[in-house]
Amino acid sequence: MIHQLKDRYTIQKLCFVLKCSRSGYYDWIALGKPAYKAFDESLNKLIFERYEADKRQGITRLKMNLKKIHGLILTKATVYRYMRLNGIQSIIRKKRHPWGTKPHHQIPNLLKRDFTTKKPNEKWSIDVSYLFTEHRILYLCAIKDLHDKSIISYRISRFNNNPLVLETFKAAVQRVPLKYRKNLILHSDQGSQFTTLLYANLLEEHHVRHSVSYRGSCVDNAPIESWFSALKTESIYLKDKLSEDEMIALVDQYVKYYNEERLQEKIKELTPIDYRRQALSTLF
Repeated sequence: MIHQLKDRYTIQKLCFVLKCSRSGYYDWIALGKPAYKAFDESLNKLIFERYEADKRQGITRLKMNLKKIHGLILTKATVYRYMRLNGIQSIIRKKRHPWGTKPHHQIPNLLKRDFTTKKPNEKWSIDVSYLFTEHRILYLCAIKDLHDKSIISYRISRFNNNPLVLETFKAAVQRVPLKYRKNLILHSDQGSQFTTLLYANLLEEHHVRHSVSYRGSCVDNAPIESWFSALKTESIYLKDKLSEDEMIALVDQYVKYYNEERLQEKIKELTPIDYRRQALSTLF
């Protein structure tokens, strides 16, 4: 733009308005006016190939995978620049907007939007989500550990009822013995399955602390909600007209991929399972 307008305005004024240095402009001239700064064909090819291997990746995960697989340490700005050159981008998710909050009068909100943890099995998040297949709706219940982001257990059913939630919880506590989950908080929204006496008694029986969100506030249970969003945007929404069996197989595949292959920046650029193993090895 500076080069196009230099006959009408001074270089100094154009650089001031566009917030760039005059030396940078003259360096650009000296380099022969390259279309893109520091373009590296081999790096461009590598980034494109990494993205093609898993198109669900955005800037952050591409950066982490390039570091893990190829040993390349790049900035997010560099990865973004090459993504723009190739016309590739991350899957955009719709933002959720919180509504007003009101305290529940019977079951406490022990989490209070504090998602920080010091060790695995300190805080879990549970919820149920819809899965739309070609001929009917299925219901997915899942439990997520807030420390390592792993999915501890999940169940799929044709019915959104108490057995679905109870079986998911039982599977989780069977996988994690009591000595590894002392003072564990299991947080949910105020769905009917999570406020029954049967559910409360089951949690008490397994020495798990019962916690629910404030009324009308989905943000209180954001960790598991974000996982459902990732599952749908990175897997389910990429398919069309799935049968029940296909939907179940797709969820199974994604849980395995998410737990064992999907790198996450917030957990030291590791997968949930690797981060969980690392954390548990230091505790026991």
